[in-house]
Amino acid sequence: MNRVMMSLMTGVLMLTLTACGFQLRGEANVPETLKTIYIQGLNIRQDSFGLQLKRAMTRNGIHVLDTYREGAAVMTVVENVFDQNVLSVGSDAKVTEYELETRFSFKVSSPDGEPMSDVITVQARRDYQFDRNQLLAMSEQQAVIRDDLNKQMVQNVLRRLSVMK
Repeated sequence: MNRVMMSLMTGVLMLTLTACGFQLRGEANVPETLKTIYIQGLNIRQDSFGLQLKRAMTRNGIHVLDTYREGAAVMTVVENVFDQNVLSVGSDAKVTEYELETRFSFKVSSPDGEPMSDVITVQARRDYQFDRNQLLAMSEQQAVIRDDLNKQMVQNVLRRLSVMK
């Protein structure tokens, strides 16, 4: 009896999820002209954001070139900024909360050199509580938040590329 009820509940749950339009995030459907791309102005070998961007593009069927080659689209990085801002200070004039912000601006040119977009800017920010008594934990927390921001930015860039024509 329990097994039948579990199967029935699983079926109802699956039906409900598909009825509401839920689907897993699949590949970014980028235009064919962007299937081979060179990223100018970003170190895709050593920079954390650059590595994540290259890996995500590769997973989505985009061949990322290490050096420019004729016939490849070009993503030109205009700005890649990571900032840490003070959000609040305590009564003892010590920082109690920080905001981490990252901003990435780029433009894309087609393989024949024609601009495919104006400058596109994506940004993300997060704030966190700072405890000066736990400095090692705070630096680890900042690294985790920064990695999460990079992942969010990579997804935003892929979404922007997928709507280009």
